[in-house]
Amino acid sequence: MALCALAACASTPKRAAFTSADLAVARVIEGDDVRFWTDDTPAAYRKWGEALLRQRGTVGAMRLLALSGGSDKGAYSAGLLNGWTERGSRPVFDIVTGVSTGALIAPFAFLGSAEDRSLTSIYTGIDSDSIFRPHVLSGLLGGSSLLDTKPLQALIARHVTPAFLARIAAEHRRGRRLLVLTTNLDAQRGVVWDMGAIAASGSPRSAALFRDVLLASASIPGAFPPVMVDVTGNGRPFAEMHVDGGAIGGFFVMPRAMLDAATDPSSANGAVQILYNGRIAPQFEVVKPKTFDIMSRALSTVLGEIDRSTVADLRRYARERRIAFSLCAIGNDFGEPAGKLFDPAYMRALYDYGLRTGKTGGCLAPEQPRAPEQPK
Repeated sequence: MALCALAACASTPKRAAFTSADLAVARVIEGDDVRFWTDDTPAAYRKWGEALLRQRGTVGAMRLLALSGGSDKGAYSAGLLNGWTERGSRPVFDIVTGVSTGALIAPFAFLGSAEDRSLTSIYTGIDSDSIFRPHVLSGLLGGSSLLDTKPLQALIARHVTPAFLARIAAEHRRGRRLLVLTTNLDAQRGVVWDMGAIAASGSPRSAALFRDVLLASASIPGAFPPVMVDVTGNGRPFAEMHVDGGAIGGFFVMPRAMLDAATDPSSANGAVQILYNGRIAPQFEVVKPKTFDIMSRALSTVLGEIDRSTVADLRRYARERRIAFSLCAIGNDFGEPAGKLFDPAYMRALYDYGLRTGKTGGCLAPEQPRAPEQPK
């Protein structure tokens, strides 16, 4: 009887019915589009790119920073960005993208070194209690997740203030872009959110939507509850279900059609810098013959191979477009064993490792783009 009562408490409310046609035209706030499907049409991206180029007032070289997922390993990128500032060579990026923990870092990286202290505080001053609370039983008995992310919601809200959003909006109007990836589970498609456009929209929902998108991008399906985003399509209000952008990819530079629309193919087109919050190379480990160890190892193998393939594809694309490309990832010289998730000692060690990496700058040196071959 007690279990039945708990199951009743854990049950989630019914969702309003909607169709794929409703979803295709759904609007989240009034005004200009603030999001795109990762597989959207070239025409949609051209419109986005034209608006970007009008605001910049120029075409040509742009710098893009892509921040990957990686949960507590986001401490690596936080440290690296701080070290890069201390090195004195950290550029202002025209476009910053983020996935999962990278989405949480992205707004601070977008605003530059003035937010380095905030990143340090977030990634060295928290533990698991700052991110989630367990409610495993209710999750197993009909709920939407095993963990409750109210602490993470409060952490995001403390930092994403009206003043913070105003600064994001000001940079957006200058022609810079902050993009975050979520996964729409209803559509099984990735969604690119233009966070600067949300901040600059003037909508009364802008602050709540901005926070919800960051939360959704970091919401691991099953572990963290999905984020429901209220929209209207074909005159019908309904809620979309969004989860971790990592379900689509560990990081994203931008859909190619979007990148093509925002750059000038007749000249060298700046640089792409990826900060990968993990180890990009395969790692040897003797796996315990236990169910969850085997499942975890298999999943990490699949995701790692996808990311390696994406890196190789991006490297080829960058060479074709004469874009300088560089990748920073956790190396084999970092030997601190991982403890429990969001372990403060582990995160501090990883932050310090990233800090040293940023100061030395080895991985930040770009692979120089190749000049086009001259006809013989």
